[in-house]
Amino acid sequence: MSHLMSSVLVIAEAANPGLWGSFVNFLADILRLINNITNNYGLSVVLFTILMRLVLLPLDLKAKASTKKLNEIQPLLKEINEKYKYDPDKRNRKTAELYQKYGVNPLGGCLPLLIQIPIFFALFAALRQISSMELGSFLIDVIRHHDPSVVPVLDQITKAVESSSAVKQRMIDIIPQLFIRSDLPIVERMKEIAGAENVSLLLETIKSISDKEIYSFLNSQYGAYRFLWIKNVWIADSPLVSVVGRPIDLFSDQWNGLFILPVLAGLTSYYQTKLTSTSATNQQTGGFAAIFPILSVWFTAMYTAAFGVYWVTNNIFQIVQQIMYNRRNSSEGEGVKP
Repeated sequence: MSHLMSSVLVIAEAANPGLWGSFVNFLADILRLINNITNNYGLSVVLFTILMRLVLLPLDLKAKASTKKLNEIQPLLKEINEKYKYDPDKRNRKTAELYQKYGVNPLGGCLPLLIQIPIFFALFAALRQISSMELGSFLIDVIRHHDPSVVPVLDQITKAVESSSAVKQRMIDIIPQLFIRSDLPIVERMKEIAGAENVSLLLETIKSISDKEIYSFLNSQYGAYRFLWIKNVWIADSPLVSVVGRPIDLFSDQWNGLFILPVLAGLTSYYQTKLTSTSATNQQTGGFAAIFPILSVWFTAMYTAAFGVYWVTNNIFQIVQQIMYNRRNSSEGEGVKP
C-alpha cells in the first residue's frame, strides 16, 4: 500500500506524459511562487492547499447539492423499494421516474468527486517533485560543505550517471537514498559507470557526515524547510527518523517530527467523514468511509511532512466548509412529499 500513490502516478505519466507532466509542473510552479513570497514551505503548502480548495469549491458545492437532493428523497425511495421489492422492473422504473420528477442524478454526488481524483494525484505528484528536488539539492550542498575536496568526484559521478542509459535516475534523486543506505542495487551500476573508487569515496564521505552536522547546516542555510515542530518538511513527521530520513532512536535529539500530522490526519479525516455522512452518501461510498481515517494515518506517516500538511489543511478546510454549508441549509426542511 505504501507504493499505491506512486504506482498510480507512474501509470498516469505513461499514459500521457506530456499533458500530465505539464499539469504537474504547473502546480509545482504555483507552490514555488507562493514560497518565494512566504520563504517557508510549510506555510506555502497551507496557502497552496487553500487556493486549490477554493478553485475546486464550485465542484464541491455541486456535489453537496446533488447529495442533499438524493438524501431528501430517501423516504420515497424506501417506499418504492418496499412496495415493489418483488417486481424489480417496476421498482427500477418507478425509481427512475422519481429521480426525473425531483431532478435528481443518482451519480451527481460522485461525479464531481471523481473529477477531483486526478487533481489530487497531480497535487501529490507536484509535492513529490518539489520534495525530490529540494531534498536532493540540500544534501548535495551538505556534501559540498562537509568536504569541498570531494566536489570534483561528485561532479564526475553526476556527469557519468546522468549521461548513461543504464541508470534511469538523476543524482539529485539518488543522493537522498545514499544517506539512508549504501547497499542499494543502484550503487553497483554507479560503480560500473563512474568507477568503483569514485563511488566508494562518495559513500565514505556521506557516511562520515553526522546527523548533528546536517541539522546544524539545515538550521543555518535552509530555514524555509522548518515548520512548527517539523525540522524538515521534506521528510516524514516522525520521531524515528532524522532530518534526512535516517533511522534514529526514539525521540533522539535529531528527530524530524513528532508524528503529530498523521494523528491529526486520522482525526480530521474521521470527523470529516462523520460530518458528511448521510444515508445517500453511505450508499454511494460503502465501507470506504470506515477505513479512510486509517488510510489517512498511513499515507501521511509514509510520505513527507509537506504532504501531511497538505492533507490536514485540506481536511480542515472541508470540515469548515461542511459546517458552514450545514448551517446555511439547516433552516430548510428535510425530506419531500410525494
